Amino acid sequence: MKVLDYFLIICTIALLGISYYLMTIDQYAVAAIVNIGAYACGVPLGARIGGRIYKKNQENKE
Repeated sequence: MKVLDYFLIICTIALLGISYYLMTIDQYAVAAIVNIGAYACGVPLGARIGGRIYKKNQENKE
């Protein structure tokens, strides 16, 4: 894994933790925005990992 992957994993986990904390103190609007930020970090991470797996599968077919 590359440094960007680790960074995205850490950002996603941190933002989800912050979002959970904000939900417990009844800050629902801010928690929703932070949650969207967590998804914004998680989607590229999933795309990068999925792209790598797809590329490996294409190499194995040849």
